[in-house]
Amino acid sequence: MSAIDDVMKYIATNEIRWLDLQFFDIKGVMHRISVSNRKIDENMFGDGISVADLNNVFGPNTQGELVLLPDPNTIARLPWEPATVRLICDVLVAIKHERFLKDPRYVAERMETNLSAAGIKDAIVGSSVECYMFDTATADKSNRPRGVGLMMDSREAVWGPSPLSNVKSGAYVATPYDGLYAARTQICETMEDSFGMLVDSHCHGRSPTAQQSFELGPRTLKSAADSVNTLKFITKNLAAAVSAQATFMPYPIEGEKGNAYEISTSFWKTSDTNVFYDSKEKDGQFSQTGRYFVGGLLEHAAALSLFTAPTPNSYHRLAIEEMSMGWSMSDKNTLVFVPYTQKNTKEATRVVYKGADPSANPYLANALVCAAGLDGIKQKIEPGDPVEKEGDKKNKRVRKDLPSSLYEAISALESDTKFIKGLLPAELLGDYLDLKLKQHKEAMKGVSGLELQKYFNV
Repeated sequence: MSAIDDVMKYIATNEIRWLDLQFFDIKGVMHRISVSNRKIDENMFGDGISVADLNNVFGPNTQGELVLLPDPNTIARLPWEPATVRLICDVLVAIKHERFLKDPRYVAERMETNLSAAGIKDAIVGSSVECYMFDTATADKSNRPRGVGLMMDSREAVWGPSPLSNVKSGAYVATPYDGLYAARTQICETMEDSFGMLVDSHCHGRSPTAQQSFELGPRTLKSAADSVNTLKFITKNLAAAVSAQATFMPYPIEGEKGNAYEISTSFWKTSDTNVFYDSKEKDGQFSQTGRYFVGGLLEHAAALSLFTAPTPNSYHRLAIEEMSMGWSMSDKNTLVFVPYTQKNTKEATRVVYKGADPSANPYLANALVCAAGLDGIKQKIEPGDPVEKEGDKKNKRVRKDLPSSLYEAISALESDTKFIKGLLPAELLGDYLDLKLKQHKEAMKGVSGLELQKYFNV
């Protein structure tokens, strides 16, 4: 029985009345339309289904009318809406039956095709994602010129009255200091039980104030991005159900740790051959091909930041993280980390890119990390010697620093586009650059509370 047959049977036998068709814009924001089961037939999985004016999301396009093409492998019953199942959709051009070029999920597919052409069967991607969960978050938007405020409160807040809120670091704290353990566990169990997406571990984040950390199980490139977006969807909905607020904003609390999105990658030629693993290599059994992959990440890191750190707020997080531009097997403060946890275990050999945050569109971020690494392999870019210990700089190859602002990231990409050639359609890239420039200009026009405090009396 095919995946399509499974979906049709599930709808027919489980009293499903609504199909929640979900798709994503270039920012990575989810959009949805719920369709009656009366409109459903097997043809929609081949021809697509026209149920919305998608130009309202993607803007005018010259390709023609757009339809949604549900992916039967993403079916999941929504536990908080028991008569509804969700399906993640691709965006299709109706008449020509072609993929819509501005659909970010298509970029992930194109990257998988590029990898296949390079002899890579699978890119396996693991995702570590952080967020904050606040008991309340209230914005004062009534009069912006007077100064916009966002009042956040948490049972764990260091400014709160609770005697349990005085821990200096939130990393791995236990209950009762970990006040949202039950909520975090519910999120993980919903991921696994309702959506079929494994969570390897979860813990309190590094920040003492209600930061949550999730380690998602490794999946293929596009499916890993589906998993990240599903985590966001579940977390925000379960938080809203109890009148709480979850945020994946890169840097929401001044002086505390930001939210990271670590992208862990390995390339497999066959189901048994990880090209990053070499049992004969003395240095962590990490292959020369893996080193070239790291070289590509470091070479293109500045341009890559436009997709992995895509908001003005992202650069506040990068400023406090103080990551070295090198790579290491022992120092986790480097931009690229290659963990060596178990000898003779090819499954554990991977490359972790630490320069991303959860504001990134995971379809674009995952694809571009793989594109940068693949270019390193093709060009045989040496990464230089690894940083041996924290603070060690003598072995680092001299490189440009990461951008310090969104505008610098835009400039970096404009001078380093070769590694994305053939991956990002011109239509998507043009809209994306316009969006980033607009966000930069908006940030430059805004006046922050810190600026008012520091410079009001100059």
